[in-house]
Formats: sequence, C-alpha cells, structure tokens
Amino acid sequence: MLILTRRPGERVVIGDEILVTVMGVSGHTVRLGIEAPAGVPIYREEIWLAVKEENRAAAEAGADSLAKAIAEESSPAPGGVEDDEAAEQGRDDS
Repeated sequence: MLILTRRPGERVVIGDEILVTVMGVSGHTVRLGIEAPAGVPIYREEIWLAVKEENRAAAEAGADSLAKAIAEESSPAPGGVEDDEAAEQGRDDS
C-alpha cells in the first residue's frame, strides 16, 4: 500500500486517466474528488462490498434454482411417457 500526505487542492494521478484531488479535510473526514473515464466504476468500499455480496447471493440462488429445475426435469411426471408405456404393456391386444 502506498501512503501519501496531501493537502487540500493537491492531487494524485493513478495511471494515465484517473486523477484524485483532496477537496478538503475536516477533523477525521477527507473529501476527495475523483476524475476518471466514464467506463471506470467508482464505489465507496461499503457499497462495493454490498454489491459483491448481492451478486454472490444472486448467483448462488440462480445455481440452486437451476439444480432444482434439472432435478425436476429428470424425474418423470405422473402420467408421463413411462406411465403410458407401462399401461401399454399391461394391455391385451388380442
């Protein structure tokens, strides 16, 4: 981790396209301004962690739903093809 000391109005450049400006300091709070290309997502950490957790839960729920659907599809339904075949075998066609 790089640790820098900056005063209000001073900047830090990240790569070629991201510029972080210290807008102000008040007690233990620092206000930052971030300039980045529109395609670069910028989140506060607590929001980013919440989004990650929500995505993980959705993916897990999707996998569970898919597994359940596959299990239901592979088990024959009452009155399905297997029941029809059993009925035909028991039928007397003489």
